[in-house]
Amino acid sequence: MTLVAPLSTSRKDARESRKDAREPREDTRVPRRVWTGTAALVAVRLVGTLASFCALALLARTLEGAVFGRLTFYLAVLLFLESFVDCGTSSAAVQRGAHDARVLAGAITAGRRVRAVAALAGATAVTGLAAAFGEPDLAYVALATLLPLTRSLELSAVVYHAQIRWRVPALVRAATAVLRLALALALWRAGVASFGPYLLAHAAAGALGNVVLHLSAKGKLEPGATPLTGFLALALPLAVVGIAQQAYFYADNLVVRGLAGDVELGRYNAAMRLFAFLVLVAGLATTTALPWLTRRARAGDLGRSTTRLALPLLALTLPVALALMPLADEILVLLFGAEFAGAAPSLRWLLAAAAVVSVGAGCLTAVLAAGRIRALVAIVLGGLVLNVGGNLWLVPELGIEGAAVATFATELFVALAAAGVVLAPRRESGARPR
Repeated sequence: MTLVAPLSTSRKDARESRKDAREPREDTRVPRRVWTGTAALVAVRLVGTLASFCALALLARTLEGAVFGRLTFYLAVLLFLESFVDCGTSSAAVQRGAHDARVLAGAITAGRRVRAVAALAGATAVTGLAAAFGEPDLAYVALATLLPLTRSLELSAVVYHAQIRWRVPALVRAATAVLRLALALALWRAGVASFGPYLLAHAAAGALGNVVLHLSAKGKLEPGATPLTGFLALALPLAVVGIAQQAYFYADNLVVRGLAGDVELGRYNAAMRLFAFLVLVAGLATTTALPWLTRRARAGDLGRSTTRLALPLLALTLPVALALMPLADEILVLLFGAEFAGAAPSLRWLLAAAAVVSVGAGCLTAVLAAGRIRALVAIVLGGLVLNVGGNLWLVPELGIEGAAVATFATELFVALAAAGVVLAPRRESGARPR
């Protein structure tokens, strides 16, 4: 059985469709494409993570502490803007078009308009706030925050997501990561000592990758029509979810910078980089599995399917987290320098949070696949409130360790709440994406 309707009539796609037709009918077993797609994304993300580590490890040793802290702060802002600009459009397009290529193309067209408006609004807001606070390198910040406009083009690449075929996006993202490292090294060799040029180089490489992805995917789209109002009704709640999830990280940065300063923020973000690396597989696996989980929700066996996805991820993440906890000091010193040893308590809490994420990511994605949008919004907004409140309460007393404790509590709440929605027996039957 073909997992999703092919969106291309190329000879290669025809061969893959015939191969899929010979496979057993899809059931609660995780399809092979989920794991192979995850492996491809993990490989490219490893390239990106290693490139990012190399750049940040070098800059942590060469930039003045406050400058490095500001750089990590605005890198977090760019991550937040990615979710803000997405505005739920990618998940909404997959949900709306997973079974119909023409509907998918129409959803992409509608989503581009949403992304363009969101990108302009986000760039205006961030630049205005940076100007109001007298941020140095303001021109670089303004240009860097404007470049996410290219994400309106990048939405074309959702066609690969719907097909669970990730080879092209993986290659493009790997090349983007290498380009970012090369630009950072060039600026370092040129003796640049401020954060703005590094930030702009990071954003420019990402924008180039977005354009390349659009050019590679646009020929695979079929004409279709999805009314913009209907698409917005589905996308906007998902936008709240995506923005709230990224706001967990951004809230940490905002509170730590305000209460502990730029130097401590740089140390905290070094530990957060390791956390992000450890949750890599779980995040990518659940992203890849969304079309399959959507179909399992329609079949009424979402709970069993989610369990079969989450347990291997927990078995992979938990032993690694436990093994790394006693080595937190040594790892931070090795990667970032002796002055980062103070972030070891934070890293231990974040390692524990990573184990929780390995289960929670699959459960939260399953809530989306089931179409339980109100529950999804309630979970992530509850997590955001818990995270912000925890940071405001704990950071003044514990410093950056308090921010890590708040992150652990947030991820635990999200995982338990999402699991409760997915595994409740009364939710198993009749679930339909809305």
